[in-house]
Amino acid sequence: MQTFTLKSGTNKGNRRIWIEGNRLLDCGLARGTALYRLMHDDGMVLTTAPSTSRDPKAKRHTIAGKADRPILDLCGKWVSDFVGDHTHFKVKIQTLWNGVTELIIEPVTI
Repeated sequence: MQTFTLKSGTNKGNRRIWIEGNRLLDCGLARGTALYRLMHDDGMVLTTAPSTSRDPKAKRHTIAGKADRPILDLCGKWVSDFVGDHTHFKVKIQTLWNGVTELIIEPVTI
């Protein structure tokens, strides 16, 4: 399990969540990996489990970048709404007993 805090950036006037490189590779999240977003009151979960086994309305995201430098880039109005007035976001990456990987993301201020 990994836990880290990063600063939220901006893209075209909206907030951005950007995670790249070894943070993703160390957890087995390679380029092309599909992630499904589930929103909660205190944060969001991105999971490798297909949405059909959870919320059918879960949004799908794909790890981009290169094989040696994967990138998870989340941006848009929904990210601005999610981050709000916070300056950073905390990420906890965990692999569950069934092999599913989850990124638990919550906005924080440092």
